Amino acid sequence: MKEKLLADEKHKNIGTLKSSGNALKQKISDLSAKQKALLAEPKQVEDALSQAQQYESQLPKTIKHLEQERNTHGRKALQLKKKLKPIEGSANEDVKEIEAADQIRLRAISAIQALLSM
Repeated sequence: MKEKLLADEKHKNIGTLKSSGNALKQKISDLSAKQKALLAEPKQVEDALSQAQQYESQLPKTIKHLEQERNTHGRKALQLKKKLKPIEGSANEDVKEIEAADQIRLRAISAIQALLSM
């Protein structure tokens, strides 16, 4: 009887080990994929670092170029400003003249309508 119990126990252990094989294969597959991802990460970091360093090295040149463009446009704006002549009168005076012209236009329309309805 004792031998039978030991044989059953060994059979049970064999079954357990066989069934754990699939889980172990999945774990190995998962760890292998994780390893590949981790091995690829330094390359990605190195590439990103290289791009950032290249961008940083170009900053002074880019800034200098933009400053030159700004100065050129600033000088042109200053030249144009010097050429501007002040307009005499005020905006209020312009509005009054526009309103007066509009009143004349409205009276002319009324007069034409009155003549046409006769």
